[in-house]
Amino acid sequence: METERYKDLPEELYNRFDQLSDEASVLFEKKDYRASFQKYEECLALFPEPKEDYGDYSCTLEWMIDNYLSINDYAHAKKWVRKLRDAFKNQNILGDWDFLNGKVHFESGDYDTAWHSFDHAYHKSATDCFKEQDPKYLDFYRHPEKYSRE
Repeated sequence: METERYKDLPEELYNRFDQLSDEASVLFEKKDYRASFQKYEECLALFPEPKEDYGDYSCTLEWMIDNYLSINDYAHAKKWVRKLRDAFKNQNILGDWDFLNGKVHFESGDYDTAWHSFDHAYHKSATDCFKEQDPKYLDFYRHPEKYSRE
């Protein structure tokens, strides 16, 4: 099965994107979360339609999701992971989106959805998507009974 490829932004847009994403990162490190996420949304607005065709669009969504998770803002992490679902290419053969969806739901305490998402990821890429991740996700996938199902 052939994989879909993402487009690159034209150079002038990429330079603006790079500047804005750097600013967003610095603002986040300074704990100015509101301003940081506004910058990320400015990044997203730069992409021509269909935005989902650009790899940096998906990357920006992933950064936002990870940052929302790091500050325990699960409602926004869920919002953006749903948006990423529409942008992520090759979902039928790669488990990356399923893994990230599982991670978001695990962290928010929705263990049933998390386990099913991790299971989809596992069936697409075995343990590859769990590599370089917190080991608690693979432990949860293998031993969901150890985790509360409230």
